[in-house]
Amino acid sequence: MTDIKNTLLIIGGSVVVVIAVIFGLTRMSSSTTSATTVDPQVLLEGARFVKENGETKVTVVAFSDIQCPACKYAKETLKELETMVGVKNVFRQFPLPPNVHKYALISAKAVEAGRVMGKGWEMMDIMFKNQEEWSDIKNPEKKFAEYAKSLGLDEKKFEETMNSKEVAELVQVDASLAARLQLSGTPTIFVNGEQVGVPFVIDKVKELLKK
Repeated sequence: MTDIKNTLLIIGGSVVVVIAVIFGLTRMSSSTTSATTVDPQVLLEGARFVKENGETKVTVVAFSDIQCPACKYAKETLKELETMVGVKNVFRQFPLPPNVHKYALISAKAVEAGRVMGKGWEMMDIMFKNQEEWSDIKNPEKKFAEYAKSLGLDEKKFEETMNSKEVAELVQVDASLAARLQLSGTPTIFVNGEQVGVPFVIDKVKELLKK
């Protein structure tokens, strides 16, 4: 997992990638088998990206960086959770410093702008799907606006929203919570308040649903 001591300061080939992601997730899972427990209500403070499927028995909260390859992998790996009855899925913004992911903050704002305009989860999906496309270009904002347009959003309004004070403050809410919890990298996932490594999340959720 990536060191993010300076996260709050930022607010205001394929085979190689796959190997790096798997290596990162392996390191992450080994470091999170000693569970860290957080009050589930604290994890939901100010949450905006919430999906519920029936009466909630299990709540999964994921802190992610939109430019983080391991977060993209985790999102794809844990997609099964979205169809599980009794599971509440919560996404929290956690952009890493620019020396780690230079577009972490603006991509977080793009996803938040999509949510403000009614297409948050769809914007998140398209951003993760096309992560490699926008991660190395000079002006990703134009590309983000194109994604928004493909979702039926007005490009100009989207760009204004993405760069608004409102959206910056919303991203700050999540980043501040991550700092308060002293999270050490992305993705960081909690299941009913217990920090769980990505490879173990599905089994943990299924176990809790049986109770």
